Amino acid sequence: MQDLVFNVLERNEKGRKVRNNGEVPGIIYGGSLENSIPCKISKKEMLKLLSSNKSQVISLNLDGTIEKCVLKEVQRNTFGEIIHIDFQHVEKGDSVKLKVPVGFEGQGYLESKGLLLEVFVSEVQLQGYPEDIPEKLKIDVSELNQGDSVLFKDLVISENLKSDVNDDKIMATVCELSSNVEEEEIESVTE
Repeated sequence: MQDLVFNVLERNEKGRKVRNNGEVPGIIYGGSLENSIPCKISKKEMLKLLSSNKSQVISLNLDGTIEKCVLKEVQRNTFGEIIHIDFQHVEKGDSVKLKVPVGFEGQGYLESKGLLLEVFVSEVQLQGYPEDIPEKLKIDVSELNQGDSVLFKDLVISENLKSDVNDDKIMATVCELSSNVEEEEIESVTE
């Protein structure tokens, strides 16, 4: 696995000033750090970071010192712009909690049968070593029928990982594609 390195700078200024300069404020906390470290990252580095595997341990080049971290949270404003980023400092053997997206494969096949997958939970929080946490969980829903549900226990998750989600939690349900919904969609397209 390639070690990803992203450049960040320690910051002394407030978040608003950092954003006005075209950068994103952040913080590095936890692990063996005695104190949290306020930092800032350029938008270019931020885009590279967001396109990487977010459950992977990343290396932050903080003013010449390499800090091993995981991306913990990206905060956005109401317009979807990134306004703050949190990194959790980790060392080998540290356990972390990360949110992992769930991909429901085969939805197109359900729609071809006049069915719709109603998704209630699109990500789950897993705890374990960062290298054991997958980038995404996938489940095939193409064989499901009307009234079937996808439960948390249906996900294939490594035994090395833990979650506080109840095994019987409903993540998605298959329902009939309502003719009223289809008529409303047709009307909105033709208007």
